[in-house]
Amino acid sequence: MKHWPTLALIIAGLSFVLYSQLARHLQPIGPAAAAAVNERQSPPPRKPASPAETGPAGKTFGEYPCPGDCSEDKAGYQWAQRNSIRDPDDCTGTRAAFIEGCRVYAEQQAAGTAD
Repeated sequence: MKHWPTLALIIAGLSFVLYSQLARHLQPIGPAAAAAVNERQSPPPRKPASPAETGPAGKTFGEYPCPGDCSEDKAGYQWAQRNSIRDPDDCTGTRAAFIEGCRVYAEQQAAGTAD
């Protein structure tokens, strides 16, 4: 009981250090950082569709079908390029088209066919 104040001071100091370390890593993030986090958390990507499944226009990005203007696929490709993604399994996101664009870049890197 004689050392109770010392023990309390040590516990308080350790609690403060732990809290400050955790607080630094748990700071609120802005919209851009939140989007990056969301891109990393996703279901597994779709497999490329056969030409019969690409729809009437048959528009593709890499070997993957893409609806519309392929903007999500292009965004995934550009993200992979900026982040030097080399392994298609490292491609994650919340949208399949984004993941597919990333995979196209990574597959090109693995094959040595990218610019």
